[in-house]
Amino acid sequence: MIELIEIASSKAIGLRISGKIEEKDIKLVIDAVNEKFKYEEKLAIYVELVEFGGISMKALIEDIKFAFPNLKKFTKKAVVSDKSWHETLTEISDKLFPFIELKHFGIEEKEKALLWVMEK
Repeated sequence: MIELIEIASSKAIGLRISGKIEEKDIKLVIDAVNEKFKYEEKLAIYVELVEFGGISMKALIEDIKFAFPNLKKFTKKAVVSDKSWHETLTEISDKLFPFIELKHFGIEEKEKALLWVMEK
């Protein structure tokens, strides 16, 4: 499940992931991102990863269909979690997508992560 988190910046979108991601979750995010794109050319992403229970095939397809044509519209992504393997995955993703700055933050660093995504 994905919940939207209110971010005090028009240049960022906030998400909280807990459990399995379904197609309706991806559509919620796409709608929110498209709304922000009406006013901003580029966005940063803040993600609180509470628990990742996987992603359905339909959700993955929707995510890929939206993400790839829009990848260069995202400037940075902060991932906040308490799992060390999330940090490793963030480091790998940072290398795969060099035009998006990715950083992992521990749970105790939520405020630091929020400030980081709202920086220019």
